[in-house]
Amino acid sequence: MTEIMISNEVMQYINMASKVTKTDILDCMITDDKLIFIVRKGFIGVAIGSKAKNIEKLKILFKKNIKFVEFDDDKQKFLLNLCKPYKVNQITIEGEKDTSVAKLEVDITDKSKIIGKGGKNIEIIRDLAKRHHGIRDVQIA
Repeated sequence: MTEIMISNEVMQYINMASKVTKTDILDCMITDDKLIFIVRKGFIGVAIGSKAKNIEKLKILFKKNIKFVEFDDDKQKFLLNLCKPYKVNQITIEGEKDTSVAKLEVDITDKSKIIGKGGKNIEIIRDLAKRHHGIRDVQIA
């Protein structure tokens, strides 16, 4: 995993979410309407909580939508986790570290959802893929 610089604001979100979920949160991305937390591999269920109670608590606490993504050392598995709940049929990663490009073959029914309004969702996927695995670009096919 590459070294990640975390701002004070992000660190406050991570600390508060860690207390609620009682799990190790590695990173957080802040958008206008959503917080995306990256949790250590194997702890996604703990983070979400029984009947998604932790998501609901955090939604009330932060007044934003909440998404948890499970970290994985494997680039392809991490990309799949970033794209959930949408269906990705195939991932190919071309190039070397820091110049690599990931190409995601997506179900036609999920393509617009993964891209998001104004490209919002794909930008989040790109940012987190670059931040955690040095992937320069993520393209949808």
